[in-house]
Amino acid sequence: MAYFAALLARYADEWQAHDVDLDEFDDGMGLVEFIREAAEDEEPDTAVLLLEQEDVWFAVVRLDLDEDPRVFAADLAAVRRSGYADLLTADALAPLGPDGTPLEPVAHVAPVAEVDDPGVDVGVDAEDEVEGLDEVAVDEEEYTGPSTPSGPAGDANLLADYGLSAKDLIGLCGGRLVPADALAEIAGVLGAAEELEAVR
Repeated sequence: MAYFAALLARYADEWQAHDVDLDEFDDGMGLVEFIREAAEDEEPDTAVLLLEQEDVWFAVVRLDLDEDPRVFAADLAAVRRSGYADLLTADALAPLGPDGTPLEPVAHVAPVAEVDDPGVDVGVDAEDEVEGLDEVAVDEEEYTGPSTPSGPAGDANLLADYGLSAKDLIGLCGGRLVPADALAEIAGVLGAAEELEAVR
């Protein structure tokens, strides 16, 4: 499936755009090194990689000077099924709620025998245990929910300082816009719409 990727690098008060061949990279570290070396003369203050896989999903990677990369993916399940999961460190991305807050997996409690079960010998200790059901420990390692939920994941606040809030970024997901239009809106908020269009 075809993809489109562009790197927007900001120097002082202007953006420069570079098209990106993702097939040159094996993992996220390779992509980060490319972003750091994309500038010929100086490292940009901020670099934003915009990536889309046609009509399916989009992702944003931001790398600031001397900082670790921050990643947002519009559909975690789709990204993990793609050939770019390693580039986007998809295994490390946390699913997000509508407000950009990471979702916590729902742990499962092991079933407890009913008190009135005729096959159960209810002694003092057993009664105490039943009365204290709310104190049963939860083993999070037994979580059996979906391992890869659909929907946004990662850092939805990665462009908040440019005026794109977590809620607004998540609002671009879920089918309201095709990925190409979502990236165009993101570039517009950044002030780099023309630069993105020039390399598309």
